[in-house]
Order: sequence, then structure tokens, then C-alpha cells
Amino acid sequence: MKKSFLLSGLLLLTVILPSFASIEDDATVLYNKGIDLYEQDKIEQSIATFKKAISISPDFYEAYYNLARIQEASGKYQDAIASYEALLKIQPDDYESMYQLSELLFKKGYLSKAATYLNKIPSTSEYGTKATVMQNKISERQKELAKESQIKAQQSLKTSIVGSVPAPSGLVIDSESNMYVASFSENKIFKISKDGTTKNVFADKEDGVDGPIGLAIDPFDNLYVANYNKGSVIMYDKNGSGNILMYAKKPYCISLDEKKAKIYITEQQNNSVVSYDVSDIFKMSAAKKQTEGSVEQNIPKEKEHRVIEVPIKDDTPMGTPSIIESNFTRTNPQNSVTAPIMIPSSSLFDY
Repeated sequence: MKKSFLLSGLLLLTVILPSFASIEDDATVLYNKGIDLYEQDKIEQSIATFKKAISISPDFYEAYYNLARIQEASGKYQDAIASYEALLKIQPDDYESMYQLSELLFKKGYLSKAATYLNKIPSTSEYGTKATVMQNKISERQKELAKESQIKAQQSLKTSIVGSVPAPSGLVIDSESNMYVASFSENKIFKISKDGTTKNVFADKEDGVDGPIGLAIDPFDNLYVANYNKGSVIMYDKNGSGNILMYAKKPYCISLDEKKAKIYITEQQNNSVVSYDVSDIFKMSAAKKQTEGSVEQNIPKEKEHRVIEVPIKDDTPMGTPSIIESNFTRTNPQNSVTAPIMIPSSSLFDY
């Protein structure tokens, strides 16, 4: 029998020895039926028919070949590997199937096993050159994996989970190495201690947090939050007292320029970047810090001087932002956005 991958019209009903007529006829009929079923796009029935032909004639290596090719083409890779290996036990010098098996093993990541089969293909055979090329690919991939493994080992020595926050977005660190993480889904800002042992809610929806994404923090540990859902930018002092600074159209990222005493906010709906002058906040915070340093006394929190005396519930913003750039264009208008794509808060632009 000539091996041919699903060759329509491959008729194998030729002269067969009488003593094997009943077995061979049945297996051959099933073999050709399997080809017909495949051409009719009846994949599962074709596979079942080839398997039945093999069960009748266990040494029917052509049936194994076509079975393996169909299984591979339909994404049944592990089954195809098993069929190729069964074929090679019957026909160990089938270098075509040996090479195809090696390719499949390489695709699945079984590099050493693929190399083992490739080493069996003589360089003088039709597939000798292809086998050499594949061996080089395996060697390069093994080097890449070794390097990746080395990097992961180094990372494991330096990496640790500091805290768990649902749907984390923005992240900043204050002057005392405490971490502030925005939780978009929970509408909360979490404060995690520098050693990661404690995690507290620094601000939540009652404090005006609604869909927080971008965070920024200044030298006085004033925290700036971009509320995507609420369309506002809020400043919280280090004690958690908050004030609305401004309103924005889908504010996303915030970046602080300490030298210019400005924060920059991306507006997704307007495709623009705006700035807000925080020099007054810096001055008041510096004065407050100096006062706290010179007068050593315990001041009750309810009487403590706040940076800006504007209630959080007041809808009047502290100032009007300046538009920096509004020429950013998008394929999809942002006024139809209902949920943002999370990106690092340190990025100025949102694409």
C-alpha cells in the first residue's frame, strides 16, 4: 500500500492473499471510508473509523499516519503524538513521520524528546537537512529557556507580594515609604505599611472616592486621586481629609511636576491633558509642617487645621484647570466608554 495523506480515490482493494482476505478487506474498507468522511468534513467520524481500521489490523501503519495527521490538523496534539509514536514502532525508518512528530513535539514544548527523534534521522535522508534546521531551533529555544529560568530565579529572590488589593490601578509611595493603592472596583484607596504587615482603608466612597485610577503624591504627602466615574480630582492630606480640586471629563492618569508645582491630568472623554496649579497647596502645607515642627502639642483631629477648608460634599471645584493639549485622536470616542482599560498611573498619556 502506498502511504498518501487523505488521497481521495486511493483504492486498496487489490489482490490480497486469501488467508488474510476477511481481515484486510475490512480494514481497507474502513481506511477508505475514513478518507471519505474526512473529505466530507466529518472529522470525529473519520477519526473513529481510522481507529476501527487499526483495531482490526494493528500493523496498518498507513491508517496510523492519516489518523495522526487528522488529529494534528484538528488540534488534538496529544492524540497525534501517540499515533505518530505507534506508527514509528511499526515503521521505525519512516523519517517523514519522524520529522513531523518532532515538529509537533517542538510546538508543544517537548524539546528534549523532539531532539531525540531528530537525532535518529540520517543526514543523507530526504529529511536530513530539515532535521538539522529543527535541531538548531531546539538548541536556541533551550538557551532562551535557560536564560528565562535564570531571570525568574533572580526575580524570586527580590520579589515579594506586599499586599492584596482588588482591581488595583494607581499606586504611589509617601515620604515614609507607605504605599497607597487605588482599588477601582471597591472605590477605595488602601494604605499599606512599608513592611507590608498592615493594610487600612485610607479613603472610600464616603470620602468621595468613585472609580479611582490615577494617583499622585507630593513632598508633603498630599494625595491626589483621579476619580474616573465621578469625573473629579480630589486631594487628601496625610490625615485623610479630602477636598475637590477640580472636575474633569473621565480623568485617568495624574502626574506631579514638583518643580512647577503642577499636576497634569489626562481627560479621556476630551482626548486632552490639563494642568492644575498646586503652588498654594504647597505653600500652606509647608507652613503647616513648619508650625507642627515648632509647636510640640497634641491637637485633637477635629480642631486640626486642614490644608484647604472646602467640604468634600461641596460641588464647587477649587480652581479651573488649564488645557495643555487637546489634539489627541482616537478610533473609538471616549464618551461611550463605560469602564477604563487599566494602565500605570505614572504614564502621562493614556494610550
